[in-house]
Parts: sequence; C-alpha cells; structure tokens
Amino acid sequence: MKRTIASLLLSFLFIALVFYFLPFHELIQDLKKIDLLTFFSAFLLYTLSQITRSLKWSILLKIPFKESFFLNSANLFLNNVLPARSGELSWFYYTKRLSIELKYSFWGFIIGRIYDMMGLLTVVFFSYLWVKFGISQALSFLVLLIIFSPFFQKVIFLIPEFWKFKEIKNFLIREFSPKLSFLLFSISVVSFFLKAASTYLIVSSVSNLDLFIYILGFLGGELSSVLPIHGFMGYGTYEAGFLIPLKITGIEIKEGLKIGFLAHNFLLFSSAIWGILSILYLQIFSRKAP
Repeated sequence: MKRTIASLLLSFLFIALVFYFLPFHELIQDLKKIDLLTFFSAFLLYTLSQITRSLKWSILLKIPFKESFFLNSANLFLNNVLPARSGELSWFYYTKRLSIELKYSFWGFIIGRIYDMMGLLTVVFFSYLWVKFGISQALSFLVLLIIFSPFFQKVIFLIPEFWKFKEIKNFLIREFSPKLSFLLFSISVVSFFLKAASTYLIVSSVSNLDLFIYILGFLGGELSSVLPIHGFMGYGTYEAGFLIPLKITGIEIKEGLKIGFLAHNFLLFSSAIWGILSILYLQIFSRKAP
C-alpha cells in the first residue's frame, strides 16, 4: 500500500513538473509536428522490436512463437501500468496458464533479463562509436561482441556449488549452450536497437538531438524500469531516468522533459495496443496448467 501511494505521488509530482517547465499549448504544438507516416513507421519499428524480443522468450521457454509474443506483450504492458513493479508477477501468472514449469519460467525470466541488459548496453556503445568514430568502427565492435557471445555462458562455472546454487548450476549447464548464448545476445541487441530507433523517430520530429545523446537518455529511461518503486505507468521515474543523462550532457531541463515525455508516451501507447490484445488472448484462449 505504501509503495502504491509513493508511486502515485511520484506521478503527481512529475505531471506538475512537466507543465511547470513545458506549457500545455507548447506540448500540443510539438505533438502536431509528428505526422501519421512518422508515427506508423515508429510503431512498425516498435512492433518489430517486440517480435524479436518474443523470439527470445520462445527459444528460452521452448514454446510456440505466438504464445511467447502474447506473453511478452501482456507482461510488458502490465509492468508499465501496475505500480511498484507488481506487473512482473504477471510473467509467472501467464507462464503457469501456458503450462510452463516454474523452473523454466523463473530461469528463463532471469537469463532473459540479463541478456536484455547486455543488449541495451551494446546499443549504447554501438551508437557512441558510430557518432564518434564512424559506422565501420561501430560495426567492428558489434561483430566482435557477437563472435564472443557464445562464450558468455561460461560464467556459469563461477556459480558456487553449495546449497541451492549447485542445483541452479547443474540446471544451467544442461540448458544453457553456446548456441543459445549467441542467439540470445544477437536477438537482444536487435530488439533494443529497434525499440530505440522507434522512439528516436518520434523525437526527431520535434528535436535535432544527437543520436548518441538521445541513446544515453533512452538508456536512463530503460534502466529506471528496474527500480523497486516507480511512478504510476512509469510517469516520473522514466522521465527522471531519461532527463539525468541528458542534463549531464548540457541539455536544458525543458528540452529533456519534452523528449522523455514524448518517448515514454509513445512506448506506453504502443505497449497498450499489443498488451490489451494479448491479455484478452491469454485470459480467454490460453490453456490452463493442470
């Protein structure tokens, strides 16, 4: 209850802050600059990012792609909407409805999140190298990481062999192969690149912000999603995460708030479209665990 109240207070304070720095009529003027072609192109890129992300879950959980897409979309939407990270519980609720064993759903969730983080950080460094040194150096960096990605799973052997850790280690050794590591890393990079590109397409309609600086803000916004408490629908914490790296690079508060607000609302709207449809499917048509 306290965390829910804290989430609502964060959102209220943020909305007050937005309209203090960014008058409503200016926000409307900026929204009018985003034409339908740009919006639908951005939504297509966002959809492709969720398709690739869902492919990762399909591989990890060994379920049909259709089910992994609905699972991913429902979990993402509920995580955006429900306060205090309670949306994460939907992952385990829906994997149970899809008859997925708890050990697979739990470790699939953990491993997937780890590769999400690696994919996000790779996109950040890739964009930095692209802007700073050119596309050839950026591609060289990406290819090098992809070549070494099959060896990422070797960190399993660092897990100690006592208590439950031994059981965990044996499970991962059986299930986690170099090929799987390569696939998960490659898919995560593509997914986050498409997601970042979709929001940048929206923001570039109202701002000439440098790609790498924008990606830094995008990184901050995405990292805010792992906080134990965030604002209702992410309002406040997402924009704060977006604003902090932009402010460090010299972007004024008003501009940073506008960029974060537009990117965030686009992601919320896009996730709601697929999320609501996915929840309906999972509630009505998914098979229940015995």
